[in-house]
Amino acid sequence: MRRTVAASLSLGRSFKGSGVDAKGTAAAGQGKLVAILLNPPLSSTGNRSRNAVSRVSRLLGYKSVEVVNLYADPTNSNAELSFSETLEGWLRARQDLRISLPSADGLLGAWGVAALAGSAQRERNRQVAWLRAEASRAGLNNIWMVGGEPRHPSRWHQYVSDKYGRTTGGTFEERLRQVVVRVPL
Repeated sequence: MRRTVAASLSLGRSFKGSGVDAKGTAAAGQGKLVAILLNPPLSSTGNRSRNAVSRVSRLLGYKSVEVVNLYADPTNSNAELSFSETLEGWLRARQDLRISLPSADGLLGAWGVAALAGSAQRERNRQVAWLRAEASRAGLNNIWMVGGEPRHPSRWHQYVSDKYGRTTGGTFEERLRQVVVRVPL
């Protein structure tokens, strides 16, 4: 399901970056940012995640943002997705990704860092590998992430909170500016 407004797997790297520049924009910021989440929510509208993604898009200087997913079918939770035995949701999501990637000026990885169970974890790993190859074919060599990992927008407030000392304080946007980094695909 594609939505124009403005998924969990670590890429196996520890990445500490400097975030975006002092003006809050990135050199690549322009055109369209494609945000990649895990799957559509069944139990909510998803507005909170879309709003957080829109904030990062503006922070990076993009004019628009589009949300696409690694898995096409809505679920109530990652646990529910973990029990899915079908590949159809993964394959259907590729249709939207194939359409979105060539028109993207930047990517935001936000599918989450929590492990899925069983075959769902394996399929997500395959989907991310496929995504990396498709993004490369589209000329996209980097992906924006919060803290260098594809954290889900619902976890960004927690990640930048004072409790962990990852940021020097300020508004939510000022804190995000400090932790949004570009990671090589």
